[in-house]
Amino acid sequence: MDLMLLWLIVAYCCIPSLLAIKDEPILSQSPPAIVLNQLNSTAELHCSTTHEKVVALYLKQRYSSKREVLYLYFKHSTTTIHPDYKQRVSVKGKCCEFAIVLTELQIGDSDGYYCEWVLTEPRINQVQSTETLIIIRDGDPEEECNKQRTIHHVLFMISVAITVTMFIICAGLLIWRIQQVKQSNKRYTPYKVHQRSHLPHCPNSRR
Repeated sequence: MDLMLLWLIVAYCCIPSLLAIKDEPILSQSPPAIVLNQLNSTAELHCSTTHEKVVALYLKQRYSSKREVLYLYFKHSTTTIHPDYKQRVSVKGKCCEFAIVLTELQIGDSDGYYCEWVLTEPRINQVQSTETLIIIRDGDPEEECNKQRTIHHVLFMISVAITVTMFIICAGLLIWRIQQVKQSNKRYTPYKVHQRSHLPHCPNSRR
């Protein structure tokens, strides 16, 4: 009986919290990251919410420039785009699920992009979704690595060729020097003095 009472108390305390979590509006943004290996590429972000009292949507940059890239005001269906992104931003979908397309992206456009929703209830408020990190590179990193490896290989082969050439030249000079020394020794023969032994001539003594 005591165990049943304990379960009732737990249920009484937890169920309202679970219902509140269930009714909590959801913010969603995807993908978490986009890596583009070519300039003038295109990226597509998806932003949605289950908030009912939404009047506007921003797309903002978080880090380098902190610009308001896009502003949508739903009541009058107006769209405001930052001058740096004119003709490079388009929006698909309807409230409150949008696909935002960024085109002709350059290295300077690399940043974190996040959607910010403007709410009217319970008061005017702005809530942010998670960001999408967009990175633009000029070329494939794997291709760059291959180029670097090729350059290192070519430089290594050149250094080996230079080393072998220097060795051959030094060996040739050494052989030539040895031959020169030998020829010099053949041309120069030192004068040798042959001395005869002069012994005193003693006549036979007669007695």
